[in-house]
Order: sequence, then structure tokens, then C-alpha cells
Amino acid sequence: MELRRAKKIGGFTLLELLVSLTIGAMLLSMGVPAFLSIVADQRSTTTANELIESLILARSEAIKRGRYVSVCKSPNGVFCVADADWNDGWIIFTNVSAASPDTVDAGDEILRIHQSLPDILEIESIGNINSFISFRPAGTSGTKVVNFSGTLTLCDQNSYTGPRGLVVFPSGRIQVTRDDDHAGAPLECA
Repeated sequence: MELRRAKKIGGFTLLELLVSLTIGAMLLSMGVPAFLSIVADQRSTTTANELIESLILARSEAIKRGRYVSVCKSPNGVFCVADADWNDGWIIFTNVSAASPDTVDAGDEILRIHQSLPDILEIESIGNINSFISFRPAGTSGTKVVNFSGTLTLCDQNSYTGPRGLVVFPSGRIQVTRDDDHAGAPLECA
């Protein structure tokens, strides 16, 4: 009589499966925070770039059109709201009447509307750019009587990334920084 050889059935033992799952869980627990940090940094970078783009557009339109162009906080995309937050959204508009650079008057043209930011991002302002930023026809920042300077600090509420600052100089120049505000103090989020 011929003996049949038993076929070896492949598979995992319970111990091998538990060890594999444990190693996988450890790798995942190390990778998820790093991934969240990368996503948050990208979101912060994108928002900072959108804000820079808005300020550069306003400055270049002021020079091109030969009139004041303002950027102001606007949660509704129609008019400026001084007591709103920058993270509620903003608008860029030409300002026919340089006497009211923080108000969308009849004849003013809204050039761009930026919607509100995600809840985890917040923009804080330092200096005299709390409500609006206006650019003169020469490209400098300010109104007829006041020069503007200050810093808009972009903060991630989950603290995955450090604060990012956009410094607006009276010359109209805009500088991105991660170190300090326009007065030399370190950038901080509330």
C-alpha cells in the first residue's frame, strides 16, 4: 500500500498574525502624525500664497490703474466689515474715492473675492492693517494721510505648523517670514 504524503498547507499562525499587526500599528502610529503635519503645512502654505497673491494683485492694480486699491475683511464678499476677522474672507476692490479706502462705494469695482478659511486656520494682524490694507497709485501702502505697515500672521489652530507672517511695509513691499513680525518680535499665535 502506498502512503500518501500530506500536503503542507501554507498560512499564518496566530502568533505571526499578531506580531505583524503590532508592527503595522506601530508604523502607522508613527506615520499618521507626520502625514497630518505635512497636510497642515501644505494648507498653511496655500493660504499664505493666496493672501500674498491678493496683496500683490492689489498693489499691481493700484499702479496699473493709477488709483487706490484696497484689500479688506469681508465675510459676505460685498462690502468691508471692520470688526470681522481676516479668516472670514476678504475682497480686493478699486477705490474711486481715496477718502474712504475701507469702504466699497458706488463706482468701486470688486476685483476679487476670497472666501473664508478653514476653521483650523486663523489670521491675526499686528500694526495698522487690522481692518484693511490700501495701496496708493504709486504702489506704496497707506491712505492719503497714513502709511501702512504691519504683519498678518497665519496660525494653525492644531499647532501642526509654526506661524507664518506676511509683513507689509510702507513701501508696498511684502515679505514672508517665519521668524519675526515687522517690529522684530517673534511670531506667535494666540
